[in-house]
Amino acid sequence: MAANGGRPAGLGVVGVPASVLGWAELAEAAGAAGLGAEVDLRLDGASFSSGAHASVVEVDVETGAVRLRRHVAVDDCGTVLNPMVVAGQQHGGCAAGIGQALFEAVAYDGEGNPRTTTFADYLLPTAAELPFFETDTLGIPTHIAPNGAKGIGENGAVVAPTSVQNAVVDALSHLGVRHVDLPLTPEAVWAALAAASTAGDAAAAARRSAQDVRRA
Repeated sequence: MAANGGRPAGLGVVGVPASVLGWAELAEAAGAAGLGAEVDLRLDGASFSSGAHASVVEVDVETGAVRLRRHVAVDDCGTVLNPMVVAGQQHGGCAAGIGQALFEAVAYDGEGNPRTTTFADYLLPTAAELPFFETDTLGIPTHIAPNGAKGIGENGAVVAPTSVQNAVVDALSHLGVRHVDLPLTPEAVWAALAAASTAGDAAAAARRSAQDVRRA
């Protein structure tokens, strides 16, 4: 791409202004033959990796503190070309996703300035907060890629947050909790428990009132 003396940008040779060719001139020069391209590899679609995660948590209903006891991740990334790299992506992804679920949050002051500007404010998990991850792969080849690989990336960063969130909600479901926003800080979990308790008390009062009306 080049531009010279106000002339519209086009194709040219760097350092040779006179050789710049505008898009209109390029299209005209192509003539009836049109513009062409060569393809070395054409795929018959797209392949996608997938995975399933499960989490086991302990929740202190007095303080709202969450402790992750177990996390299992199984990913289908097609043909596994380098098992060590795949395992590293799984572990790194799980750690990142669990950090999103339990710790990470961006906060702003009243004027819109970020308050979480250091790792003292923006919390990340360490090995002390994480269990040993149990990981596995299915390795079902895709017909799209010549080597059967689908890729993996850090799939855990996508799946782990909701896995941990669902585990916490399930652990508290008998107390009336149906949802807790991320991150699952003790404050957020405690607030959800308090709201569920208030809603439960109101529902119980309504039932008693209805029973009194029927008896009357």
